[in-house]
Amino acid sequence: MTTADSPSSAAIRHVVHIRLDPALDDSLRIPLENDLRELAAEHPHALAATLHRDLGRRPAAPVTATWMVCMDFASMADFEAYLAHPLHANFLKTHQPSMEFITAIQAPLEGFA
Repeated sequence: MTTADSPSSAAIRHVVHIRLDPALDDSLRIPLENDLRELAAEHPHALAATLHRDLGRRPAAPVTATWMVCMDFASMADFEAYLAHPLHANFLKTHQPSMEFITAIQAPLEGFA
């Protein structure tokens, strides 16, 4: 199965990479990181979520992400409900301007139980 062939009822994994400028002021960084931890802990509409911080070996490299979030959803409908959930929407509205970049990918979880 390819991503294009993935039915809307198939389980998916949502992976996000967020880069924060290493020089971002703590008044912006700390609330962002606290809210990111809350979003991963609550993971509305998701079956599970994990949050990972970069090991910091090359934090100044322009392609290094600071955070990675992985969330598993039972279906595309659950993922779309997550996107609309206030916890997610408010996180992006509040913190996206402080991010150097944010990228996301959704991939099918074949054989996911």
